[in-house]
Amino acid sequence: MITYHKLIRDKIPEIIASTGKEYNVTKLEQADYQQALKLKLIEESKEVLTAGSQKSLEEEIADVYEVIEALIDSYNLDVNQIQKIQKEKAEKKGKFTRKIKLISVEDTLITVKNLENSEQKLLQQLEQYIQDKVSPQANIIDNDASTLNKIVQEIKKTQPDLFRLKLSRQWGGIEISKLGFYLWQTMIAKYSGALAFLQTQHQSAVSMLCQSENKIAQEKYLPSIFNNCELYGVGFSHLRRQGKPALKAIPVTGGYQLTGNIPWITGYGFFSHFIVGATLPDGEEIYGITALKTEEKQGKIELSKPLNLSAFNSTNTVTAQLNQWFISEEDVIGIKPSLSIHQRDKQNILHHGFFALGCCQAALEICVNNNQKLNLTEVNEGINLLTAEFESLWQKMFTAVTENTYSEQDKLRLRVSVINLLYRCVSSAVITSKGAANGLNHPANRLYREALVYGVSGQTIPLLANYFKFI
Repeated sequence: MITYHKLIRDKIPEIIASTGKEYNVTKLEQADYQQALKLKLIEESKEVLTAGSQKSLEEEIADVYEVIEALIDSYNLDVNQIQKIQKEKAEKKGKFTRKIKLISVEDTLITVKNLENSEQKLLQQLEQYIQDKVSPQANIIDNDASTLNKIVQEIKKTQPDLFRLKLSRQWGGIEISKLGFYLWQTMIAKYSGALAFLQTQHQSAVSMLCQSENKIAQEKYLPSIFNNCELYGVGFSHLRRQGKPALKAIPVTGGYQLTGNIPWITGYGFFSHFIVGATLPDGEEIYGITALKTEEKQGKIELSKPLNLSAFNSTNTVTAQLNQWFISEEDVIGIKPSLSIHQRDKQNILHHGFFALGCCQAALEICVNNNQKLNLTEVNEGINLLTAEFESLWQKMFTAVTENTYSEQDKLRLRVSVINLLYRCVSSAVITSKGAANGLNHPANRLYREALVYGVSGQTIPLLANYFKFI
């Protein structure tokens, strides 16, 4: 049995039945029908692209016309208005009769040059360090925890501001701008996925502490980030999961007892403390900071061995089983309404997409370097198309996080587009590297594995659902 899940012409079921075959169809609701028409337009346009003769080209263009007419009818659009807009665009931008192909445009991408001098200098300094000290060991760092730990310890001594980016100025930190932080995320993802993944856990924890209303917790933990360069992690992604809470919190004298499972904690052995999230009896979310070591009257905890991962294996991701684990009131970072994490996810739809952008950029650089040896026109044209798409998405991503002009649906579509481009860029890096890419130490191999993580980082149900709607 072959499955299709696509829109078909009205008489196709009768044609299938006439061949003696059985089929299964369903009638779409209006909104789904309209979305299916858009996907059908893409499908038919691809057929136009591959048409090999005049007759087949005529047939494929006829199919495109058919879908366009159906779209106009389904949305009750005014044909005259569409033709008017077409004419206005032709007058303003011209038609396609002059056969002009755009080769390049002067670079106007949003970069560190758009930042204030202090942030610009800091990110340039950090990038130079990552290029010199981290990038040459990127493959080893991804897989070997001891090598990653050496890098982290060296950064603490020589580039401590890397771990102070989200620390507020009140506590001696950088308090980096939103644009600066996301430029940094793309930058570090180019050179080392493991370090990028590890440090973002710390940045998230620091940000939550700085925004907490618990002054006692702030005074207890924030100075150690500046003075001792202590690193903190997070463990609350399970709050996104539907159904029975994975980790429950029960109020007790002086604090809360946590019982249940934390299925994903990255950075064990690197972070001195973690911010964990649990569900209270009334459904509210509680976030507290704790060291995951058993102490007297603390309760019980069982940690798994580091999970065996295909990428970022060195970051020591473990699971934790807690039984009546005590967190005092002074260590509570905050209590949020039920499902608050989903509201935060809506605000941060694009957050993890910047790692994907950095990975795209690194993959495209591999493609360019490879084609200097291959010297194939077709490959060069393909790289140019990917680069143009990358630069367009780059601009849109940074515009979306600095200007509040994109809707939630726009952001979902944009994030899906970045994920889709990510997989095409890393696949192109592998293909142009040929058999050498099969080596575990080859940079294209590393990016291919890292793309697996970046594609699902911060994944939510709306993002997952919209991936298949927009892809």
